[in-house]
Amino acid sequence: MFNRLTRVAFFAVLLGGSSLSYADERTEMAVESRSGIFEVIRMYFGPVYGMVRGQVPFDAAVVKHNAERISELAGMIPDGFRFNTAGSDVETEALDAIWDDIEDFNDKAATLGERATALAAASEGGLDATRAAFQGLGGACKACHDNYREQD
Repeated sequence: MFNRLTRVAFFAVLLGGSSLSYADERTEMAVESRSGIFEVIRMYFGPVYGMVRGQVPFDAAVVKHNAERISELAGMIPDGFRFNTAGSDVETEALDAIWDDIEDFNDKAATLGERATALAAASEGGLDATRAAFQGLGGACKACHDNYREQD
């Protein structure tokens, strides 16, 4: 029924279409994975934010625990951006500039981890020490958001 050229063309279209959907699926998985990392960071960040703002009673053990978790998660951020999703149609807050200067982006993630570790240590010094260290952590977040995240 199909001549040889028609069959080759038909399978090329099928294979081409499936590789496009695979690329889209991989992009969506990458975006979802890294978004998950940031959601968990926000989960740990929130209670500490409430403490330094005086909205929640200060608890050094919670600050230390949460800051340690943020530090661990910060180390995962570069992994979430190994797959370049620049120019894709998948909705993300990540700017394409990340892949233009991935070393700077990764350095900023490392700084976030370092600042979170410093916050964990500062928690033992009480609320004032925690507030000062928290400002450093917030500054690390802002430095990355300013350059690499779509602004709301």
